[in-house]
Amino acid sequence: MPKKTKVKANKNKLKKETMLDKIKKFFNKFKIAKPKTTSQIIRMFFKDFDEQNCIMQLDKNHYSVCFEYQDISFAKANYETQENIFLKWVEYLHSFNYNDHIQVVYAGRPVKRSDYKKDYIYDEEKFSGNEKKIANEFNRLIETTLGNKEKILKETRLIVITTKAESLKDAQDIFMQYQLRTEEKFKELKSKIRRVSIDERLKTLYNLFHNDLLEKDILKNITEITKNHNLSIYDVLAPKDDVILKEKNYINIGNKKYVRVLYVARLPKSVTPRFYNRITTIENCNIITTLNITPTDPAKVIKMVNKKISGMKTERLEKIKKANKNNYSYEAVKDEKLEDSIRDAQNLRDALQKKKQKLFTNNVLICIQADSIEELDKTTKVIKSIGNEHLITIYNLDWQQLEGVQNCLPFGWNTLQIQRSLTSESTATNIPFNTKDLMHPNSIYHGINLVSKNPVFCDRKKLLNGNGCVLATSGAGKSFSIKVIIEQVLLRYPQDEVVILDPQRRIPAINRGF
Repeated sequence: MPKKTKVKANKNKLKKETMLDKIKKFFNKFKIAKPKTTSQIIRMFFKDFDEQNCIMQLDKNHYSVCFEYQDISFAKANYETQENIFLKWVEYLHSFNYNDHIQVVYAGRPVKRSDYKKDYIYDEEKFSGNEKKIANEFNRLIETTLGNKEKILKETRLIVITTKAESLKDAQDIFMQYQLRTEEKFKELKSKIRRVSIDERLKTLYNLFHNDLLEKDILKNITEITKNHNLSIYDVLAPKDDVILKEKNYINIGNKKYVRVLYVARLPKSVTPRFYNRITTIENCNIITTLNITPTDPAKVIKMVNKKISGMKTERLEKIKKANKNNYSYEAVKDEKLEDSIRDAQNLRDALQKKKQKLFTNNVLICIQADSIEELDKTTKVIKSIGNEHLITIYNLDWQQLEGVQNCLPFGWNTLQIQRSLTSESTATNIPFNTKDLMHPNSIYHGINLVSKNPVFCDRKKLLNGNGCVLATSGAGKSFSIKVIIEQVLLRYPQDEVVILDPQRRIPAINRGF
């Protein structure tokens, strides 16, 4: 008896050791480790970069490039125009293969209010007398529109493309093809793109983990600082304050800044672009909204769907046999959930084979930045309420906040296991266009864009067609609006002439001295 007990104990010990070895191998394989220093946190976002070609290396085989694109008028366009934009966006998504990853990022880039307003207010020192008084009135109006916060969020729309390549040279060739393809497609959409520099992408990382913005002289080139001071790029970007990761649903940066990442958990059967447009136009909130889109291998997907349909039909057949054996009809006890699953799988197969759609894995992440935990909770509540209005469930990303930030910022990561498979048309529903903003520096102030809530500064000389028309009901202020525009023209462009044709004599004569 004792011998048998001893052998049994040794076997149990052997099993425990084997399981422990498996766990160790698992963690070593994926290199799961909690960063201990702020420099190690920054190392999670990139391995290396090619500054000349604006290419960032994420790990051994993955590289990414970032493009900034101009927004176009979609929200208020007619149905035919919206459909045309939607189909072109679907075509663009179809141009990628299953080794690529597309990241669509909407972010508010923080800019100092004092620096931002210099491009739009009038220089009062150039004027005297009545002109100076008028310029001062316009400046007060513009400053009221811009708000009184120290930082202004400048809208930025980005597309990050990540691809798998054997070397940097191979990645360069792939990204050149994608840039030409992207430029062509966005030209059809009447938008423009440009390749974003490494420095601009690093600034996004710096601004998120720091409470203060970079000084203007440093802002020009982060990479030059590393060369001039013989520092590591990770040390330059590392936050000065402690990054506290103890809380499950937010990151605390020096008790001065709080960051939280949310994710879209459940979607209704029908979704419209309205949800994405609402999230990206929330006022006075520092939010980064990221769509992670990854194409799948069509051959593997169809094979997997066929296998799933076959398995569900076999399950249904067994239930029919069981019903017949017990002398009752299957129709009376039909498994509705199973029938819905079979129907959905068959519709997916038809969409892939007959309608020439592709399957994409998706997730939608929303990163919130706030100066206090109260502000963070308030913004979270607003976002979740918008989701509830559209029957969309939004959750906090518990215990994965740092990984969530990694997948939100425009570096091209896609490591979160929270994914949802959608067809091309369903994926393209969150179309990343809203409305075209006019923000020409040193131009005329026209009011506020009611869709984006941004001020409108327009230099009609820079437009394709500079003609304009003011339409409103009687007594709404058309004549007053024209007077305001004329006054700004005389202030902003003193060399221009203003000719007024007023048969009904509704606008009094305006001379140069106002």
